[in-house]
Amino acid sequence: MHKLTTVADVEATVGKPSPMVLQKTTRTLDDGCRTVLAHAPLAGFGFRDGEGIARTTVVGGAPGFAEVDSPTRLSFEAPPAMPGSGASMVFLLPGVGETLRLNGSVTDAADNRVTIELDESWVHCARCVLRSKLWSVAPRSTEVPGSTQDFLALSSFAVVSTWDADGRGDSSPKGDLPGFIRVLDGHTVAIPDRRGNKRADTFRNLVTCDHVAIAALIPGIDEVLHMSGTGYMTDDPQLLSTMAVQDKPPHAALVAHIEHASIEHSDAVAKSRIWDRSADPSDAPDLMKVAAQHLAQNRDTASMTRILSKGLAASPKLARRAIDASYRKELRDEGYGSDR
Repeated sequence: MHKLTTVADVEATVGKPSPMVLQKTTRTLDDGCRTVLAHAPLAGFGFRDGEGIARTTVVGGAPGFAEVDSPTRLSFEAPPAMPGSGASMVFLLPGVGETLRLNGSVTDAADNRVTIELDESWVHCARCVLRSKLWSVAPRSTEVPGSTQDFLALSSFAVVSTWDADGRGDSSPKGDLPGFIRVLDGHTVAIPDRRGNKRADTFRNLVTCDHVAIAALIPGIDEVLHMSGTGYMTDDPQLLSTMAVQDKPPHAALVAHIEHASIEHSDAVAKSRIWDRSADPSDAPDLMKVAAQHLAQNRDTASMTRILSKGLAASPKLARRAIDASYRKELRDEGYGSDR
């Protein structure tokens, strides 16, 4: 299967991110980030354990579980992580499509508590959550699958963590139709990569370091499938054709050779109660407004981008309607129904 092995290969396949995408990051836990953290009950967490092995899990259990210790540091209860290693997070808000992503490094890990020094944080668009219908469809009551293959057949959402050659980590949300993580054989899975912000952090990392860790979820159950191994990016047309939606294949896929897999009960998922649909999304912060504020604060932002970002911040309801309409159009263009 053809592998993409250079950044040039990745950019030729996925494209290059726009200046606006690159400029919407923040390097401090500003008011917008703090508001999201205060509301988020759950996050995917990519880290290296005490032995340096790549892991992805789910942490949290209640809104505000991640505490802000300084403008660039946060801490939370988590499995032991290797101090000095790269770590990354994806924060979920029930009912909200966008997620908050965070990359940094572990500064302390003692007494089951991890402290992370922030490198960058940004708002991730809602398309993967909308594809998965993570919040829009009531979870089906189901027994916990007994095998990895059965679990993946029902999973519609996952967090994929990777690292670069310098040890910097990244965790990316992935969501799609149930069963989107394809089992190719007893040790190999493939995850489609559809239209996004073109940052392609996962694939850029895999060019220099092939370590990958995955945490997969099934809406309605409190167990998490943890997988880890090595991976690469491919644009193999035969594989991509099997992942098509309405005859529209993804532009690339992550292929992962799984060396370790386990299904484990997650206290974080259970305590967060994210599947009972009790949370009112209207009480949550608008993450696109947070993103607009980050753009407006960026001194390197071009004048037109700054004007646009200030407009988004000034008229959040109008901006929200326009953004949601844009999401619907993009998903229809990809072959997904208009009800997402």
